[in-house]
Amino acid sequence: SLLTGDTCRGFFDNATKAKCAKVVRAVLDIVCSLAPDQLEMQAEVCQNIIKWCKAEKRTFLRQRVEAKLAFILYEQEKYGDALTLVDDLLVELKKLDDKQLLVETHLVESKIHHGLRGMAKAKAALTASRTCANAIYVAPTLQSTIDSMSGTLHCEEGDYNTAHSYFLEAFEQLDQMDDRERAIKALKYMMLCRILDSLTKALKLSAAGGVGAKSDRSDVNLSGMISGRQGVKYAGSDIEAMSAIAAAASRRSLKEFESVIEQYSAQLQEDVLIKHHLGILSEQLLESNLIRIIEPYSCVEISHVAALIEMPQPTVEKKLSQMILDGKFQGILDQGKGQLIVYEEGEKDAVIEKGLQVISNMDNVVSYLFDRAGALTVMMS
Repeated sequence: SLLTGDTCRGFFDNATKAKCAKVVRAVLDIVCSLAPDQLEMQAEVCQNIIKWCKAEKRTFLRQRVEAKLAFILYEQEKYGDALTLVDDLLVELKKLDDKQLLVETHLVESKIHHGLRGMAKAKAALTASRTCANAIYVAPTLQSTIDSMSGTLHCEEGDYNTAHSYFLEAFEQLDQMDDRERAIKALKYMMLCRILDSLTKALKLSAAGGVGAKSDRSDVNLSGMISGRQGVKYAGSDIEAMSAIAAAASRRSLKEFESVIEQYSAQLQEDVLIKHHLGILSEQLLESNLIRIIEPYSCVEISHVAALIEMPQPTVEKKLSQMILDGKFQGILDQGKGQLIVYEEGEKDAVIEKGLQVISNMDNVVSYLFDRAGALTVMMS
């Protein structure tokens, strides 16, 4: 009401539109920075400004504030409303060819699709943002955000080396700008990528069966993740949490891994990317440890497996059932006796495989001929 009411009307009537827009955006940024957690209030302020802009026909200012509102809605996890707003805004911006605002809006669109787990659309939006950014000068703050989003999408795809490179680029820019809060987040993502990359290689070896827990130590050596200077400058609970996760994961200790997550829940569970991938890593560690335990047996009691892994028997039984259905190993659960019976993996019969392939090809040919016959019948009638 201060900006859109009668208080500042005299100033806005006499000042140029460019100066008015600059003042309104500056006040909006100050309000958002002073109350970063009050997203409802920020959204209400933006909506009031947008109504005033429509009444005064200030199109460019309205588009800027709508882009800000879309990001606030994303922060509130109102992805549907944010996506609707962004889609309408992009139609206008493409007509005007406002490159700077297109970069920011496409970036918000990419974040929204990532929140909705639509990775293909998130990558397309990020590519559009990068394409627009190549035609103009992009401030280091915005460039670091683009690099961080690129690293996030590569991390979601399992390309941890490329993701680490993007997070490193973002971290170096933020470190130079002394943006400690965002630099710590980028450093945590770098450590996460190094952990996931190292452990994924080791766990793939373990899941293969033969080498199990004897995977090469070099595959899980996480000692050089951060340099001394970075460790000292950004030392704190966030870095300690990631270091503790690295130590627990390198020792394949599921119990220690879960205790670390519980101890540092504020540092590890509030970030969507870290929470998601630590959940996946926890499942991988559980599967790896179960395969290692049951590997020597052809028949073992489920209670014994649960005692060795130090987990409740119903949880272990449910996980073993899931692994059997997923084809992680061959076996059955004898719930009457409370036992797991493990079968040796037999070699695939090449004759059966070829026979099934021939039957599949014949099915395709017959289906095609049937469709052609149907089409000819229609033509003749």
